[in-house]
Amino acid sequence: MKALLYLTWRFFVNNVKRAVRKPVTLILIIFLGAYAVYVLFMAGSLVTELRFDSADGLVALVSVWTIYMFLTNFIGYSSRKGVIFRQGHPHFVFPAPISPKLVLIHSAWLNYLLSIVVSLLFVLGGVTVFRVEPWRMALFFLVGCVLEILLEVSLMVFLYTNESLSERFIKGLGLGMKIFLGVMALFLFLYFRREGFNLETVSAFFDWPGLQMIPVMGWSIAAYRLILTGPTTLNMVCTALYVCSVAAAFLTASRMRCEGAYYEDAAKFADDYAEMRKKKNSGEMAVGIGEKKRKFRRISGDYRASGAKAVFYRQLLEYKKERYFILTKVTLINLAASLIMAFALRENVAWSGVPQFFLLGMTAYMTLVFSGITGKWEKELKNPYLFLIPDTPFRKLWYATLMEHIKAFGDGIMLCVPMGVVWGVEPGLICLNILIYTVLQANKLYAKVVAQCLVGDFLGKTGQDIIRMLLQMFIIGIGIMAAVVAGILININLVFPIILIYSIIVTGVMGALASLRFDTMEQMD
Repeated sequence: MKALLYLTWRFFVNNVKRAVRKPVTLILIIFLGAYAVYVLFMAGSLVTELRFDSADGLVALVSVWTIYMFLTNFIGYSSRKGVIFRQGHPHFVFPAPISPKLVLIHSAWLNYLLSIVVSLLFVLGGVTVFRVEPWRMALFFLVGCVLEILLEVSLMVFLYTNESLSERFIKGLGLGMKIFLGVMALFLFLYFRREGFNLETVSAFFDWPGLQMIPVMGWSIAAYRLILTGPTTLNMVCTALYVCSVAAAFLTASRMRCEGAYYEDAAKFADDYAEMRKKKNSGEMAVGIGEKKRKFRRISGDYRASGAKAVFYRQLLEYKKERYFILTKVTLINLAASLIMAFALRENVAWSGVPQFFLLGMTAYMTLVFSGITGKWEKELKNPYLFLIPDTPFRKLWYATLMEHIKAFGDGIMLCVPMGVVWGVEPGLICLNILIYTVLQANKLYAKVVAQCLVGDFLGKTGQDIIRMLLQMFIIGIGIMAAVVAGILININLVFPIILIYSIIVTGVMGALASLRFDTMEQMD
């Protein structure tokens, strides 16, 4: 027991020391701290302006968080991917003469820390913004940090260490929860599509009695409603059921026998987690842990090219081997975001009378906020033969990134067309938005290369992304201001062609600067 406590404490302390020694970490902590304060202040002001600063508003936010955490925890624990194990655990911790159940409970300390931090934020917001009595928030913190953590630990132990249940049954539970999540998402989509997406419909949904009747998850929401808004027959009964279910789950988990059968899955998870971290640090997109082995298609034919053009055709062959060609997870994210925002903001967009600017704003947001994902283009910088190709640096840059521009054009179609059609934007303006998205994505690629040249590895990948985002926001902001002035003084529809032409010019300049990276191999160091 003491050894596990020491291990957990030293792991936390060593991570803090390692982070503080890096200059990028200090800068990132200051930046994120200031940004978090700004977001909290703006969120508090927005809640006050919308007259959502009451106990009912806090109940809605707590309900969203409770539903999210319960579903993600259940899915993660049922697939045995909810607790982070390191590669040192199979070699040093698992063979130790310590109860496997205690090893599991101590390994999930980050999960408990998240629950405590979120509960503290809710308490702070409840007292300052939502004007809830301090004694109610103290009781809220007690329920959030005691009952919720007890339930989480019990659920984790039951799904990880229950050796009497088959793997097929455990996976079936996870699949059932995913189906439930899909049904709930469909229900919410149909509900807000019929009733509209506004504060009244959101409040009405969270006041729906059926939400509190959902076993365990809904009962916990009822307990929070009892604390924050006062007693009713329904929330008192559901709270009693929640307390009884937590007690029963805790007693069941404490008496459950565990011989460490989950160690094999935990060891595999540790390797998969390390691989995911490696991909993330290199800039690749990794949305899951332990992803299935990729399958490639068999292709025929060949291409012949000279100079830097050979790089483009090699990438084209690689993409043709992919199962879905140039369609990636970014494409699905754009399509999902477009469909959700198209129907969620339909009434507000229609009321504004300028749907084309809503579409332009979403295009700029999706470009700026989401950090660049490493594609096949950036891997070219790691290949020494690229610098031996007898061609100009600019042509090397162009052909190394041409497939990314084609992918961006396809992603732009998925993003702009659904929103544009639902909002009634003119087809010509939709096409201009697609082109603007494509050019801005190219600008992001080149800005990232310029950021690498400016700061090197001193600030790491995160620092490079921050520099890239600030540089791109500054440059694009100038163009947007010029376009707005022209739209006000001359014609409002001139905003789109001006932004497109300006973006093309700026992207060309950024590309010329970024091409220096493709000149000499020594710049990689």
